[in-house]
Parts: sequence; structure tokens; C-alpha cells
Amino acid sequence: MDNSILVVMKLSLLFGPLLIGFIGVGVNCYIAYRDLNAILGVFKKSNIVTSYGDVWGNGSFSARCVLASIVSGNVLFPRKHIRNGSLDPNELACLPASIKTRMRWSVGLMFFGVISLVGVVVVAEFLKWLAGA
Repeated sequence: MDNSILVVMKLSLLFGPLLIGFIGVGVNCYIAYRDLNAILGVFKKSNIVTSYGDVWGNGSFSARCVLASIVSGNVLFPRKHIRNGSLDPNELACLPASIKTRMRWSVGLMFFGVISLVGVVVVAEFLKWLAGA
């Protein structure tokens, strides 16, 4: 195989997961910019959302991005929060499906990007260890 093809393959293995993770971050930024006020408007009785929303809801753009990821995690994995009473299931049902879909994409892409990048690093270290042994 040509050496330049190997270099391109190695770079795509490294930067592919990073690109996927950054796309997830971009979707999260879109949620923070466009949808966060609607999300905070839906959750009036849910302590897990209002406690963070009161602190970071009117803050800087980066604070809103952090708030969007916290709320996305709470909305996508709600069992524990519903069980302990900090998330109202009726309000969760009122959240528009389009926003939930964007949250799924954001969390899924960021999670896939991080896990893939960790996998690439582990395989690279394993191959380095095999070459040294």
C-alpha cells in the first residue's frame, strides 16, 4: 500500500471521531441558542431543570450550552429524576418531539465521538505496545 494512503487512513481514524463529537457539540449549541427558552418554559415544576435554569439560563452562551447538555441528559435519561420527584413526567410529555430529537442527536453524537476516540487511542497504544514487545 502507498504510504500516503496509510497516512490518510490514520488521520481519518483519529479525526473522524473528533468530527462526529464536534457535530454533536454543534447541535448542542443550536439547542442552547434556539430551543433553551422553550425548554425552560415547559419545565416550570421540575426542580432538576429550574434549579440549573435559574442560575445559568440568562448567562453567557457557554453557560447556556452547559445548561442545554445538563437538561438533555435529564430529559433523555429521566427514570431516576422522575422516581425521586425532581422531574415532572407531565412536563416531560409536553416537550416538543423535535427538541427531544435534537437532544438525542446531540447526546448520541457526543457520546459516540468520545467513545470512538477512546477506542482509537486504546488500539493505538496496544499496537505501540505490540511493536515494542
